[in-house]
Amino acid sequence: MPPIDLGQDLYFPSKRDWWIVALIWLGVMVSLVGGIMPLVVVGASWSEGLLVVSLLVGMDSLMLWVLYGTGYTITPDRLLIRCGPFTFPVTLHGIESITPTRSPWSSPACSLDRLKIVYGLSQQSVMISPKDKAAFLSAIVHHCPSLIVLHNQVRKKVDPSSASLAQAIQPQTIV
Repeated sequence: MPPIDLGQDLYFPSKRDWWIVALIWLGVMVSLVGGIMPLVVVGASWSEGLLVVSLLVGMDSLMLWVLYGTGYTITPDRLLIRCGPFTFPVTLHGIESITPTRSPWSSPACSLDRLKIVYGLSQQSVMISPKDKAAFLSAIVHHCPSLIVLHNQVRKKVDPSSASLAQAIQPQTIV
């Protein structure tokens, strides 16, 4: 991988599982055929046909926009998660951890080969699926020096002078 320019935005497209692509395209085809066929059989008017076709094309376009418009941009201070028309900003310095997951829960990811990002004071999380996970993790760490890669995961560096660390390493007596 070439050296990372910290002032340049880096784009990482979403990985797409073949079955998700097939499922969305099947949905597009079924909605078009299923929406237009009854109009032809019943002999709907041009205005009814135009309305139905407009709604179907709009809905199908949104599904395809989400499928092919999902990606992740790392800027000098943010991770911008784009999923079609939706954008979710995450402050890089707010990231607590990034771990691999295969969770099927809804997220701006087109694959089950995902990374779970925990961020913010309230420990929010989002799952993403960059096509090149290693390059993505490397870029995140280069843009945010308070993060470190450990065994295919990213964690916040621990400050040895931290009071919580001092408490965590104190000997415990079990009564």
